[in-house]
Amino acid sequence: MYTIALLVLMGLVTSSVVAVVTDLVPAVSKIPFVGNPDRLFVVAAILLAWLGNVSILGTFGLDASQAWVDVVGSGLAIAGFAGITNAAVNFLDRN
Repeated sequence: MYTIALLVLMGLVTSSVVAVVTDLVPAVSKIPFVGNPDRLFVVAAILLAWLGNVSILGTFGLDASQAWVDVVGSGLAIAGFAGITNAAVNFLDRN
């Protein structure tokens, strides 16, 4: 239960940071790999998982053999769950 709340919270923080960065720093869109906001969102989620020292995969029982696999996997889980959260909120807002 707490893991899902952590995923939702970190996804909201990541989406807020990406929105602020893309609005206030227009030079970010000119960077070749991260110019796309979707890629920037994934990179920001991985960075947030690394900075927060969070192991989302470990709480689900998926042990990683190396630390970077856990960080990247946790960042991808945050980014993926944020998309699910946005879809659920948009569905509920529509009704």
